[in-house]
Formats: sequence, C-alpha cells, structure tokens
Amino acid sequence: MIIKGLKRKFGWLAVILAALTLQPAQPNTAKGDSVHNMWLNGVRFVEDRNIEKYAVNQVQPPYPVLAQKYRIEGIVTVEVRVDHEGRVAKADFVRGHSIFRSVSLEAARQWQFHAPPNNSLEGTINFSFRLRD
Repeated sequence: MIIKGLKRKFGWLAVILAALTLQPAQPNTAKGDSVHNMWLNGVRFVEDRNIEKYAVNQVQPPYPVLAQKYRIEGIVTVEVRVDHEGRVAKADFVRGHSIFRSVSLEAARQWQFHAPPNNSLEGTINFSFRLRD
C-alpha cells in the first residue's frame, strides 16, 4: 500500500518535471513562407519579408467576377524575385484563396522595383481583396 502511494506521488512528480523542461515546438517554415521565424528560448521573433516599400510601380489586380458574385474576400501573398534591373523575374503564389491566384500573379509580374544593390531581391507582395458594401 505504501509503495503504491509512493509510486503514484513520484509518477506525478516525473510528469511535472518533464513538462517543465519541454520547449515549445519550433515550426518548420516553408521555403515560400513570407515570414521567417526564429526561436530563442521559446520566444518567436518574426522578420517580415515584404518588399512593397521598394516598388516604383505597383499594379493592383482586378477583383475576379466570381469572387464578387460569391462575396469572397481575402489576402493573397505572392513571393517574387527581382532581377538586377528591378523587374520581377519570378512570381510564386504563396497563400490565399485560389480564386485570386491568377490575377495576383499577373499583377505581381508587372511590378517594377528600384534596382537592387546586390543584383537581386526576394520577398513578398500582399494583395488585399475586400468588397465594399
């Protein structure tokens, strides 16, 4: 009887000690993710990769007719690589509703940027699709 009680007490103590020593899981950030996550002692630091501030010409995508009809809204993130002349060399859809995919990629490919100092620039562009009442 005494041994059972001790096992029970020490069992809970082991569980509590194990819980105290666990670190939060660190997510694996996908290559195309627009945010880099760094973890230090369980604290997440975020580095934003948005490069809209470097643009000299921004093209906004049209609102797709079907998205308007079905009242679909959302934010789309597009990953872009800018060449040495400031043109978008590559655009990849990262996240958002798929109904906005083609118009967002087409608009992102038309953006112009200041020529990057190190001959290339990579980052994200966000497009917001909101209906007006």
